[in-house]
Amino acid sequence: MRRHLWKVKELNPKAKELAKAYNISTFLAQVFLNRGIKKEDFASVLDPKFTSLHCPSLLPDIEKAVVRIKQAVQRKEKVLVFGDYDVDGITSLAIFHEFAKEFPKVFSFYIPHRIQEGYGLNKEAIAKANEERVSLIVTFDCGTGATEEIELAKSLKIDVIVVDHHLIGSNSIEPFAFINPRREDSKYPFKDLSAGALSFKLLQALTDSLPIQVLDLVALSLVCDVVPLKGENRALLKGGLKALRQSSRLAIKALCKAGSVKQENIDTFHIGYILGPRINASGRVAHAQESLELFLTEDENRAQELASKLSEYNKLRRSIEAQILKEAEQSIRDNGCDEHAIVVSGDDWHPGVLGIVASRLADKYYRPSFVFSFNQDSGKGSARSIESVHLIEMLDKCADSLLIYGGHSRAAGVEIKREELENFREKINASIKEDLSPQDCIPTIEVDARLDFTNIDMGLAESLEKLKPYGEGNPKPLFIACNISKKGVPKKISSFYSLWLEDSGRTYEAICYDKDILEIINYADNLDIVFSLQVNYYHNTPKLIIRDCRLSGGES
Repeated sequence: MRRHLWKVKELNPKAKELAKAYNISTFLAQVFLNRGIKKEDFASVLDPKFTSLHCPSLLPDIEKAVVRIKQAVQRKEKVLVFGDYDVDGITSLAIFHEFAKEFPKVFSFYIPHRIQEGYGLNKEAIAKANEERVSLIVTFDCGTGATEEIELAKSLKIDVIVVDHHLIGSNSIEPFAFINPRREDSKYPFKDLSAGALSFKLLQALTDSLPIQVLDLVALSLVCDVVPLKGENRALLKGGLKALRQSSRLAIKALCKAGSVKQENIDTFHIGYILGPRINASGRVAHAQESLELFLTEDENRAQELASKLSEYNKLRRSIEAQILKEAEQSIRDNGCDEHAIVVSGDDWHPGVLGIVASRLADKYYRPSFVFSFNQDSGKGSARSIESVHLIEMLDKCADSLLIYGGHSRAAGVEIKREELENFREKINASIKEDLSPQDCIPTIEVDARLDFTNIDMGLAESLEKLKPYGEGNPKPLFIACNISKKGVPKKISSFYSLWLEDSGRTYEAICYDKDILEIINYADNLDIVFSLQVNYYHNTPKLIIRDCRLSGGES
């Protein structure tokens, strides 16, 4: 079993004071303080409302973009709407389509082929747009780093509007309009919107109304792009989940049917692990244009056909991924695991699954992981990182060994020459070693507070439920209880184990899903446990979900 460091927060002296002032549990107040939530924002966190959304006009260049798009409609120009091939890019285009569908002779939609064209705006697409007399290109979820491509478009007298949320590097771009809340000159108060949420904002500005009809699509983008679920994102997602459960959109209904999901029960889990992978699958192993078509079609039979096809693509994706992961792990066994970073490569590995394989390796070995696929002398790769390593900062130090790179702190895309691979391996390991301590390479569990059984009740469990939806930036609250006694042996029920735990005369049911944790539970008489709380409405009592455990008296 992998060892975890338990980082346990001490109960903040302000928690009791805030709990009394706002009539909430002390431990809920502690969770708020741990997440840096200001006291004036408590109410909006517990009950996020659309009234808390910021005005779209605060986004840089958005008014300029609105004027230009409406001008193109009025003049009946040809406008190319260009997006990324992942869920965020696809939903961004589907959201903007709510405006564009009224002008089918003006707008056309395009997503590049992952293998044949690669990520983002490309010169071939611009050349083709020029041949078709396109005078305006609007990019979603890409374009922030497309310096040369934008300059080419400008030389052809094609205006470019970039709607993107990616980090802005040293290469400056000068499109007609650049809507990115991360711009240094941006006055927008919230920086972490997904591209889908930015498309929502643009649609709001174009129509001068709140486009609640696309909240289901915004929810898909927020969860699948793993943006922090706080601030505006929290309000949008809460409304979006409700919209998803009630959505009459053919694509949603077809995806739920193909994935055997009850639409009325959709939660972040279903988006992240069932619906999202299907939407992504076409872009990984075929062409994302099919996923986009699913969201744009008004033919129920065609929607069902496309959703079924995406399910087949997802099965193929899993098969390809498993084979590459097997080869990557064999390479690690043969060559040894690098001390600070994992760098593996193969010839003609399918580029559509490299990011997933890198993520699997980063999770298993808890090291930043780089997975490259070479075709003759050059290779494309994907990288995934751990909490303590900012990928772009590390890649900046290795820039002279790379052809191109870009992305986020935890995920990046990279291109490299084969002859530079070993140099890169040495440099990235040296750079990470310089910045990391030994403890940074041990996965941590952030624990919100020590919570004795005497302080557990339905009121606390129900108040914590109000923090949903959980996800990036809003993790499920975790607590620690020490020297807990078992009552009987764990019993297997479906996919988990149930046991009863006792402390200070209080007894609660606990659930364990992990067999490694179960071995410790079976061995021990007294346990220290890290757990979350869940409401058991059937028995009207709290239930403990065990995340980690150790023998009482052990070290964290």
